[in-house]
Amino acid sequence: MIQVNPSKNGASVLFGGAVPVRLLDSFFILRPTLMFPLVTMILAGHHLAAVQDSLAWERWMLLMTSMCAMFGLGYLLNQVRDKKCDLDNGKLFLLSTGVLSRKHLIIEAVLLGITVPAALYLAGYERLIVWVIAMFLIGGILYNFTPVSLQNSPLGGLLAGVAGCWLLLRFGSVVAGYPGEWYQEIPYIIAFGSACLLTDLLDRDGDVENGKKKFAVVYGIKATMIASLAGFHLTAGWGLYNHDMVIAIPAIISLPILWIGCIKNDVSLAVIANKIAIFSLSVAVGIVYPVYLVVIGIYYLLARWYYARRMGLRYPTFGVE
Repeated sequence: MIQVNPSKNGASVLFGGAVPVRLLDSFFILRPTLMFPLVTMILAGHHLAAVQDSLAWERWMLLMTSMCAMFGLGYLLNQVRDKKCDLDNGKLFLLSTGVLSRKHLIIEAVLLGITVPAALYLAGYERLIVWVIAMFLIGGILYNFTPVSLQNSPLGGLLAGVAGCWLLLRFGSVVAGYPGEWYQEIPYIIAFGSACLLTDLLDRDGDVENGKKKFAVVYGIKATMIASLAGFHLTAGWGLYNHDMVIAIPAIISLPILWIGCIKNDVSLAVIANKIAIFSLSVAVGIVYPVYLVVIGIYYLLARWYYARRMGLRYPTFGVE
């Protein structure tokens, strides 16, 4: 029997369903949509290294498998930590609605934990496990859990995002065999931090209800948008100074919408500007690495079908649904 679990935003998760859909639950609970900005930063770091020799496709596949397994494990832990908050914010991730059992989640977490070092070893990059551990400690442990719980601090979440972005960029440059240059990385780091602030705006109501002290909660919506606006301006300017159109153009494209959102104090416009900036950066990086555009296209079609079939949602989208 199929049961409907209503949520705050009026959509629902269907319990039961066809086997292919159920199998996809294990994939989509890892929030793969949110992995793309992180993969984009790895590829951007690789691009900044100005490497001439391309990496064999099978090594790229293994590297991305390792990193995405690590990202997925981090997002899984985040949902465990924020189960009530996700419900209050009307998020329909499968953990908060109880579709997948605790045993299932434990098994999946263990498999992900094994996949990370195994894929790195097979790719011949076992030396990078130190970078992966550092990223996981920041994004998976220190961000989510006490006594540090960076996400419960107005500047802690921003610090985690900035540090995580730098590690992703450096990971990409280390794979290329060339250490990154800080002046090239700075605009990407500023853009990532600004995007993190805007992303928190969507969760502000639920964060307030649960006593969280994120940047948008402590300093307010207007201050958050102004800080992000300043960050996007700095990103565009620094990117132009570096002659790096990959980061400059996405920031420039999103600025007019963010300006209007800031003037009108309209959170929805700020969120749309953020999504456009993130997507534009992914496309810009995809122009350098065309296979990435193919991956984005295939995932978009699959995700649209899955979320419509499973939850009755139009997602991913540039809107605020």
